[in-house]
Amino acid sequence: MDVVHQSRRERKTVTVLELHYAPRGTTITVSPASEVKEGESVTVSCLSDGAPVGWMVLRRLSEDQDVKLQSHNGSSTSFTLSSALLADSALYQCEAFNEHGSQKASTHVTVKAPPRNTTVLVYPSTEVQEGQNVTVCCRSVSFPPPGGFEKTGQWHRALLPGWELPAGEPYAQRYRPIPGECDQ
Repeated sequence: MDVVHQSRRERKTVTVLELHYAPRGTTITVSPASEVKEGESVTVSCLSDGAPVGWMVLRRLSEDQDVKLQSHNGSSTSFTLSSALLADSALYQCEAFNEHGSQKASTHVTVKAPPRNTTVLVYPSTEVQEGQNVTVCCRSVSFPPPGGFEKTGQWHRALLPGWELPAGEPYAQRYRPIPGECDQ
């Protein structure tokens, strides 16, 4: 815009500058928390600042999958898991981008569940002689695993009947997890 004042003969020019920059300050948040119980609702939200405003992509990255959950034109997006499952435990990543660059932010979501689908197997069979070695295998699906064990725990050399310990023999020595015994 040019303005000319007749009395002083001054000229002023106003120029509007438009600042362009790559996304910055990209954040990802999880609500109510990054650790939730199976069946609870959890929302993952992304926010970024860039000019011009570009695109926001939210992904779930697990060991064998890269799933695009949201792709949105703008500086924010969110995705809600209305009933979280164990399979939803993963790394969640936001990527904001425009013509000048991109920026990523990520966070982990962990879904916890109580033990279920528990099975018990006895080897060599459920009928054994007193003093005979047996292997009892317990399997369960849960997260985190119960008692710090992995998904399978097994105990060896049960005494029948009544599963009684001989006098003076500690439980930990007689009944202990045996790695690999139940990996059948």
